[in-house]
Amino acid sequence: MAKLKDHPISELTIMIESKYGSVIKCPDDDPMLIKLHKLTSKTLNSSNRSNALKRKVPNGSTFEKKQALTLALQGYTDTEIGNKLKINRSTVRNWLANLTDRPAKFTRIVVSKHTGNRIYFPTSKGVREWCDQIGHKFLAVNRGYDQLFSMQQIEVHWHELPIGAIYQSAQQNKFYVKENNDNYARGEQYYF
Repeated sequence: MAKLKDHPISELTIMIESKYGSVIKCPDDDPMLIKLHKLTSKTLNSSNRSNALKRKVPNGSTFEKKQALTLALQGYTDTEIGNKLKINRSTVRNWLANLTDRPAKFTRIVVSKHTGNRIYFPTSKGVREWCDQIGHKFLAVNRGYDQLFSMQQIEVHWHELPIGAIYQSAQQNKFYVKENNDNYARGEQYYF
């Protein structure tokens, strides 16, 4: 019996992953990827043994999927990605279902009236919890009556957030300092 690693599909996948780190990062015109697509289409078309192989896969080219992933990692929502790529939002959601720790789109910013320092939040709920944590009234901050802080509504995607900005992670409810575009919810944590 042949081992799985000796199978041509598996061998090509391993070679692509060793060269590019992931099949998804492989250019569409790479000869190994083209050969892999040909092999997998033959396997999928000829096999009737497994229900998993019969499952309907969302339409879309590898290029579109890579674009969707890139936009998601920049902080765009599924709806925004669908609009940009002119595809259905549910298709985008299916493509990105396994993406964990996805960067948020920031919709609120709290500004210190004295220093001008800014803290970026994905939701007003995060601002409310932060105000409770530091002993300030949310409504006063929201309406600009607070002595130290004011809140503004904004739309800032992850890639637009300046390096060194303090932000709240939507999934973890923790604060971080942005070091670069690749370290969402990792790196230096910020404490108040």
